[in-house]
Amino acid sequence: MGRGWDWTDMLAFTVAGYGVVSMDVRGQSGYSQDGLRSPIGNTVKGHIIRGAVEGREHLFYKDVYLDIYQLVEIMASLPQVDEKRLSSYGASQGGALALVAAALNPRIQKTVAIYPFLSDFRRVLEIGNTSEAYDELFRYFKFHDPFHETEEEIMATLAYIDVKNLAHRIKGEVKMITGLDDDVCYPITQFAIYNRLTCDKAYRIMPEYAHEAMNVFVNDQVYNWLCGSEIPFKYVK
Repeated sequence: MGRGWDWTDMLAFTVAGYGVVSMDVRGQSGYSQDGLRSPIGNTVKGHIIRGAVEGREHLFYKDVYLDIYQLVEIMASLPQVDEKRLSSYGASQGGALALVAAALNPRIQKTVAIYPFLSDFRRVLEIGNTSEAYDELFRYFKFHDPFHETEEEIMATLAYIDVKNLAHRIKGEVKMITGLDDDVCYPITQFAIYNRLTCDKAYRIMPEYAHEAMNVFVNDQVYNWLCGSEIPFKYVK
C-alpha cells in the first residue's frame, strides 16, 4: 500500500529537527487519486501492467515516478528546507520510490531502501515469483496472452520503470537492506539494483528476515545515519 500513513514512525525525525513528507501514492486507498473515471477507492491491483500494452507513456508507475520527482522539487523549494540535505527513505514500494527519487533528482544526498519493489521484471517472470506483489504479471499472460506472444514487447515497455535501470543515475549515498527470506520481492531482484549502483553504497543483508518489519536495531542504525551519524553497514563491492 502506498498510502502516506504511519506518521508516528516519523516523529523521531521531526524531534531531531527534520521535516518529513510521506508520499500518498495515487490510487492506493489514500487521498491521492489516479485520474480514473471513478477514481475513489482502492486500485492497487494491476498497477505494474497498467498501460503496458499501450506503451511506456501510459504506464501507471511512470506517472508515480513523475509524482515523486515533483514532490522532491516542491520540498526543495520550501524556505524552511535545506535543499542540500535532502534524503529519501522507504520500504518495499517505498524503497523503490526512495531510489527513484534519488535517480531522478540529484538533490537527494542520502537514500535508504529496504527490500525495494519494482525491480527486474523479466527475472520475476523467469523464476515464477507469483507473490501478491507481482502476480498481476502472471495474470496478464494467463488471461490475455497465454502463448506469451507479446512478452518481448511487454518486458521492453516495463524496462522503462524497472528500478534497476535507473540505479546508475543515483549520485548520492545509498544504503540498502534485504532479508534473504523475502518471498515477496525476491533478493535476486534487489541485488540487481545494488549491482548497478555506481555511487557510494553499502548493503545490510538480514539472513533471518523476510518481507517484514526489521529489528529495532536496524531501524536505529538507519535513523542515526539519516540524521548524520555513521552506520556500520557491511560494504559490498
